[in-house]
Parts: sequence; structure tokens; C-alpha cells
Amino acid sequence: MIQNAGTIWSIIKSVLAALFGVQSQQQRRQDFNHSSPWPFIIIGGIIIAILVIVLIAIAHQATAL
Repeated sequence: MIQNAGTIWSIIKSVLAALFGVQSQQQRRQDFNHSSPWPFIIIGGIIIAILVIVLIAIAHQATAL
């Protein structure tokens, strides 16, 4: 379980770094050597969905003022 949690955390960090464009070349190579792209795709989708929900909430708050 600890190994899996560390892996999930490293995938989240990789996805966030790639999203903001600050991921290192070495980390990108390590990510591409990962056995499956699905964890990156799923976590990336979740992070994008959270970002969209937060932006919608901010827009609703701004228009309610």
C-alpha cells in the first residue's frame, strides 16, 4: 500500500508539472518508461475536471457580487 501511494503521488506530481510546463526532461523520460499510460490519463482527467469546476465556481461567485 505504501509503494502504491508513493506511485500515485509521483504520478500526480508528474501530471501537475506537465500541466504547468515545468517538467524536467529526465522526469518525462521516466514517465514514458512507465508500463501503462492509463494512470497518467486518469489522474490528468481528474485534475482537469477539478480545475474546470473551480473556475466555474469562481465565475459564479464573481457574477453573484
